[in-house]
Amino acid sequence: MDVATKSLTGQGIALSFGGIEVLKGLDVEFRAGEITGLIGPNGAGKTSLFNCLTGAYHPQKGAISYAGHSLEGLPPAARAQKGIVRSFQHVALSPDLTVLENVMIGVARNYHSGWLHAFLPTVRGRHEKAEMRADAERALAELGLAKAADKMPSELPPGMLRLVEIARAIVGRPAVLMLDEPAAGLNNSETRDLMRSLSALASPDLVMVVVEHDMDLVMSICDRIYVLNFGAFVACGTPAEVRSNEEVVRIYLGSDDD
Repeated sequence: MDVATKSLTGQGIALSFGGIEVLKGLDVEFRAGEITGLIGPNGAGKTSLFNCLTGAYHPQKGAISYAGHSLEGLPPAARAQKGIVRSFQHVALSPDLTVLENVMIGVARNYHSGWLHAFLPTVRGRHEKAEMRADAERALAELGLAKAADKMPSELPPGMLRLVEIARAIVGRPAVLMLDEPAAGLNNSETRDLMRSLSALASPDLVMVVVEHDMDLVMSICDRIYVLNFGAFVACGTPAEVRSNEEVVRIYLGSDDD
């Protein structure tokens, strides 16, 4: 399949709650081989769009597809089976499992019997556990976390916990990786580490979408950026094009005179 066809697309996505329009007929294309940013003020509809794309919300109008195949009616678990995975604004690791075991949970969709069976003392369970462990170790190594594999989440700083959650998302080799505010709560040093890690993850076959308020991160790593305001797109383009867009400057980025 041509890389150009490996896109997550939405056409005419409209979502309302109690008569309030949250998303207003959005057309969007997230392409493989690119890191796409999704920015906008609080309440612009960014997370609602994420939830529609991943199946948590069901838009009243519009169509969503990946690689030309409709995702209509598929719940989040079924979309995850197709390789569409996401992270959340708040880190949600199990405090009673090691970093490695937390990441192993993320590879369950690649195995017939799932992660629970892999921890049972059976021949099949031992075989799957070994494979899942190898996958998890690879994902941690990609993000520079190999030495943290046997630590507990409580032993790690916030920046590393964010990377562990991303490792759990990528361990199953997703087709679409959607990150919701990955830099939330990180200091400058941790954000720089995150930027390097996300840039290193980019590949021709991966659709990567980042919702983020940290403009340095978005402008540094994204190939294209959509700007959302009051449920509608006001701009889409390269970081340079978005940075120079007068409407974006007015509503979100601010101007030098502010």
